[in-house]
Amino acid sequence: MALMRAGQAIIEGLRAEGVEYIFGLVGTTTNSIVTELPGRTDIRFLDTRHEEGAAFMAYGYTRASGKPAACITTSGPGSINLLTGISLAYKGRAPVIVIAGDTAQEYIYRDGAQAFDLVSLFKPITKLALQVNQTERIPEMLHYAFRHALSGKQGPVFLDIPRDLIDGKSLETDVQAPETYRAVNGRIEGDAQAIQQAAALLSQARRPLLLAGGGIVDSEASDDAVELAELLDMTLVPSYGHNDAVPNNHRLYIGPPGGRGSGEAAEAINQADVILALGTRINQGSTSWNYNVVNPETKIIQVDIDPQEIGRNYPVAVGMVGDAKAVAQQLLRVLREEFPEGRPNPEWRAHTESLARQRRTRLDAENEIPGDPMMPQRVYPELSKVLPPDCMVTIDAGVSAGLAYDRLAFQTPRTMFNYAGQGGLGMGLCVGLGTKLGRPDRAAIAIQGDGGFLYTSQELNTAVRWGIPLVSIVLNNNCHGAEKAQQQRLFDERYIGVDLESPRFDKLAEVYGAKGYYVERPEDIADTVRDALDQNGPSVIEIPIAEYFPPAAPLPGSSR
Repeated sequence: MALMRAGQAIIEGLRAEGVEYIFGLVGTTTNSIVTELPGRTDIRFLDTRHEEGAAFMAYGYTRASGKPAACITTSGPGSINLLTGISLAYKGRAPVIVIAGDTAQEYIYRDGAQAFDLVSLFKPITKLALQVNQTERIPEMLHYAFRHALSGKQGPVFLDIPRDLIDGKSLETDVQAPETYRAVNGRIEGDAQAIQQAAALLSQARRPLLLAGGGIVDSEASDDAVELAELLDMTLVPSYGHNDAVPNNHRLYIGPPGGRGSGEAAEAINQADVILALGTRINQGSTSWNYNVVNPETKIIQVDIDPQEIGRNYPVAVGMVGDAKAVAQQLLRVLREEFPEGRPNPEWRAHTESLARQRRTRLDAENEIPGDPMMPQRVYPELSKVLPPDCMVTIDAGVSAGLAYDRLAFQTPRTMFNYAGQGGLGMGLCVGLGTKLGRPDRAAIAIQGDGGFLYTSQELNTAVRWGIPLVSIVLNNNCHGAEKAQQQRLFDERYIGVDLESPRFDKLAEVYGAKGYYVERPEDIADTVRDALDQNGPSVIEIPIAEYFPPAAPLPGSSR
């Protein structure tokens, strides 16, 4: 056993788990931790300009890299500022370890300065939230945190450590390898009987569809999912927000579902007689939990790592708790025994390919949409000309950015990042910065509106200081588009709080020390993005666009 300062023990515990970046801001309650970092290159403290930005970046880093990250913040508002970003990590299954340096124990429950019940605040948006009560238990509590964060459906964990347990304190401990205190590389297989039942349903299906969820990305099962689809000519549809679960250029792929997705995908879901929901809880964005999307007669085989999600939103014919990759491989073994050469389904395959062509024709027609300023739909075909196949794209909340769901193609897992059902406007810039830190070998862009960009634009300073070459594309329509559309449609155009006056974002970028661009013509977008991707630092491309209020799309099978 070695004698270590308490702050040193925390840093060594994080590094043992492969944590490369700690995101946050310094504070008086955490100086005993962060001052252990100067001179180290194996683990770095990335200081942001606001704690919310730190949490968003940690989320982007973990989702891009597949590795855990950490946030360290000080007492009171310093930690409370993390709430929005950590709620995204919770919704988005990101293993972010939050270490909050709290006030000393003698001030807790006495309404001391910056004393709040942080554990209770973070409990609803983390997998685990607890307070360390002894210096000697710090390594044990870190092990406990990582076990929870990295097991099953991954997610954030909150550790509250009162400063009197850190400041000037030492403990005897050894740095242990993760495999000594948690299961590493374990995959949960599906029940053998359920596998046989699922295989029997799939082998008899006339209109099978594979709904590819985020669990496919998490378990690196994209190739297995595609192999299953090819074996039985299953239509490929990603669950909402997970377009990168399967390659979008595949002949069986017909686009993403949901209000911002393709009507063709919704039509296929409605027509399917068997749906293999692989690694998905069948989220609200995919189907609106509406039987006009999922036919009541459709048999659903649902696979999810979280037992609470099985049958939660739709009744299932077969439900399995398991890792998406492990279950996919089990199904492949059983189905190959029955169909060594595959089971062709030419009629359904032809229908799938027809829907895919229909979608391409619809999107190609948008290339001719006129307008000055340009309509936002005109941006995406130009982006498609220049973005590398493995480019990481972060899509902020908002109408104009949301058009990317049906208009950009993703071929590689861990290249699409969004608000994961959390809906936090302004996450685009910071999450994008995190993705670039997580995978510096890949190009990275963020797409956001003018409203969302100003939520966190101060982190341009962080991007410049750290030299993070993210390309931020700001689609500026001078309004909060989703809310203005609702006020137009439902409130007789009684507009309030939705019209914006913003600075020139290219000039704002230059003030911060980043590269700024201003693009008014569609034909200039590709060259501008190409130049921005070649920069060694951050850049901002402002594109003025027209207001666009999308019509409410009818659901398949509805009378509207």
